[in-house]
Amino acid sequence: MANAGLDLLMDNLKKLICYDTTPLINNNPCVQDKMPRFQFLYQELESLRSFVLNMEITKGPHDQEKTRNLERRLRDVVEEAEDIVDLFLTRAFIRNNPSMTLCGADVSCHLPNIDSAIENIKSVKKELMDTKTQSQSEVLHPTAGTLPSKSSCSAVLKEEVIVGLDDDSTVLVDRLTGNQKQLDIISIVGMGGLGKTTLATRVFNDPFIVYHFHVRAWVSVSQVYTKKDLLISLLTSISKLALENIKKLRGEKISELLYKSLKGKRYLIVIDDLWSAKAWDDLKMHFPNDNTRSRILLTTRLSEIAFYAKPGGFTYNLQFLTKEESWELLCRKVFREDGCPERLIKPGIQIAKKCQGLPLALVVIAGLLMKEERSPELWEKVAESVISYIVGDPKGYLDTLALSLVHLPRHLRDCFLYVGGFPEDCTIPVRRLIWLWIAEGFIVEDGQKPLEEVAEDYLLDLVDRSLLIVAKRRSNGGIKACRIHDLLRELCLKKAREENFFMKTSMSGYLTSSKFISCTDKQRRLFAESNFFSEISSDHSAPHIRSFVCFNKEWYFSLGVQRCFHPFLLVRVLDLQTIHTPTVPLALELLVHLRHLALWSEVTRLPSSVCNLWNLQTLILKENYSGFMKLPENIANMVNLRHLWIEMIISIPETHNPTNSGVFFNLQTVSMLRLHGRAESLLKRIPNIRKLGCAVYEDKSEDSFPSFGLLNHLETLKVIQPEVKSSLSNKRISFPATLRKLTLSGCRFPWFDMSNIQWLPNLEVLKLLNYAFEGPLWDTGEGQFRQLKFLKLQNLDIQQWNAYSTSFPCLKRLELLECHYLKGIPDEVGEIHTLETIDVDKRNHTVVKSANKIQEEQHAMGNYEFKMNVIGFFTSIR
Repeated sequence: MANAGLDLLMDNLKKLICYDTTPLINNNPCVQDKMPRFQFLYQELESLRSFVLNMEITKGPHDQEKTRNLERRLRDVVEEAEDIVDLFLTRAFIRNNPSMTLCGADVSCHLPNIDSAIENIKSVKKELMDTKTQSQSEVLHPTAGTLPSKSSCSAVLKEEVIVGLDDDSTVLVDRLTGNQKQLDIISIVGMGGLGKTTLATRVFNDPFIVYHFHVRAWVSVSQVYTKKDLLISLLTSISKLALENIKKLRGEKISELLYKSLKGKRYLIVIDDLWSAKAWDDLKMHFPNDNTRSRILLTTRLSEIAFYAKPGGFTYNLQFLTKEESWELLCRKVFREDGCPERLIKPGIQIAKKCQGLPLALVVIAGLLMKEERSPELWEKVAESVISYIVGDPKGYLDTLALSLVHLPRHLRDCFLYVGGFPEDCTIPVRRLIWLWIAEGFIVEDGQKPLEEVAEDYLLDLVDRSLLIVAKRRSNGGIKACRIHDLLRELCLKKAREENFFMKTSMSGYLTSSKFISCTDKQRRLFAESNFFSEISSDHSAPHIRSFVCFNKEWYFSLGVQRCFHPFLLVRVLDLQTIHTPTVPLALELLVHLRHLALWSEVTRLPSSVCNLWNLQTLILKENYSGFMKLPENIANMVNLRHLWIEMIISIPETHNPTNSGVFFNLQTVSMLRLHGRAESLLKRIPNIRKLGCAVYEDKSEDSFPSFGLLNHLETLKVIQPEVKSSLSNKRISFPATLRKLTLSGCRFPWFDMSNIQWLPNLEVLKLLNYAFEGPLWDTGEGQFRQLKFLKLQNLDIQQWNAYSTSFPCLKRLELLECHYLKGIPDEVGEIHTLETIDVDKRNHTVVKSANKIQEEQHAMGNYEFKMNVIGFFTSIR
């Protein structure tokens, strides 16, 4: 029952009572008067949090509804206290800054009662205490459901129409009947509705499997089970004893009989729908390992469960159906052996496409189409709203997917539901998603790990749980973009409405005050896909809104709507990067709680007032053209800034202050920083930077290169030198050992300087672009790029490249583009066992020829997955 909002509130409240909010309150006497009550509020919240953490341990599997109700009550009291603290600070700040009245801010609003909030906290704590006492006194007897009899087992495993599983079943049959004598555990992993049980059924009933194994048994676990019922189900599958007689036995006797029934035999056990490590622990001791080539086949939605059952074991990740397979399944379900009439083919293909390769969706929509009139008009109507038809099915197929949410930890649940706010079929950049999660307070600190790394772990966990889909990978294999299946997105929207987690709006037309208030009442987050924001007047009030994210790409944010920020004085997330604004609105300075600000503007100067947003963690500024921006002198006021992503070359003002006031200790990301010479003084002001892009301009007084080796946490570096005319061999280049990804463009280094890069122990990605290195020969020598997985050479004047297979022991992908003088790829590259892909420019025939030769060598080594791509026209630089 962990609550991220509670952690965030307590962190803010602690800053207030410890006088760590000076930029907001400036020792206002009003604050001093209220301080004792805020201190008491903090103590009550601290007590509540301790109790919540204890409840995490004691709650039972049948407390789910009760737990949900308590979580709603907990959320309500936390949000009430949050409103009190934030509104109080906003009012104090505005009153201390007379210039704010120029924005027309109304600070006369009534401050909620602190004492009332404290009483509500005490009430919730009492409810938690009563629930804990009741749970400890009850003996839980969860319902196990009806056990299948031995005769009904075959009916349960009856095969239906199956499409696209031929290769999958062949792989699994071969693995299950392999020569390994020891008991082996094989897992099928995939999201709900993807066909794991169908595939396991097909394998279970395969004639060779039936012949190969002496004993076969099947048990479905699901989320709610009892150990005794699972054992009874297995024993009735393989024993001649009657079900009635087995039920009369004690648990220990059932365990003994099951073990003896399998002892010495070659058996196959299918454990379907496994959700927890405990369920596996309850079963595994009953499976003897007699070197009889016995096998256990698991199906689960959770990769971590497959790994727990057998670390490093064989896991089969079931994939979505292709477009062709989806259409075939839909046709066979609707028309059986008859073909699809020509008039229905076009809308039918659209329907199949909208199901996004999920067999469950295809089966449900096929069931609908079988009962309805087979007319193009109806099928076209269904094609327009496939997901709506599936969600509205009376059999409640959405509940099948909803099982994935039941035991999802709260921190992951919030992150997952949040993804549902993104538009349908949206490819979501991971960087944007993670920064939003952090600003929302979903990411909980984990030791010394940066919040961004913790968020990446959360993302990977959701992918491993088959809830998010990898849409695009980075050159080092990391996840660059993700997406969510439309059915899972619909599930998120449903749960978000039920729990008041966020509201999506696509309203059009002017909003009256009553409509605005009714649609935003108690809402904490607004996701908009229409011209919603610009239609709000300053007379409206939305005191509960903490997040506003828009996705519509056709808005224009005029100067006349500056005052529309007034209803959102407590907002923390303001993502308007799809709204075009000619300037940065002055009224932004009112939003003193902002943690995430994203705008799309053509401004070349950032207003100094924005730098007073001292809570800001992420600042994103998108623009239409490349240019320069000098940041304001007071940029150092943004002490909490973590990510500065401005799509221009920016310069940070110099500071002559010897203290730490000008150092950005929290800064993790800078998109494109202007540097001169060694730039040591500036680099020392960003000591914890992890991702840095920079444009380096030659300094007439000092012909040198920035000492990036000073940055001991730097992982990703992109360096562009726009004005270098010739190679300067006296440049001393220095990079930190922490570097994982390096992109160089226009630097014109001599190739012997590559030794300064080659030794980097963690380097995984190296991109050399636009004469980054200059000269006819690159000889890698005996040194190794120990971790390098991706190498890209583009627009270089290199003629000969000498390399050895030992130089790149981990290389997976090689790109050679616009290297017109290169005479070929070293033969030794073809001996790299890890190589997966080579991309070459078709205009260089000798490089294409050597790439073909490498492909032949890779295939000769048995690496048939290797791909060689010939690029016809290439203009972008990645």
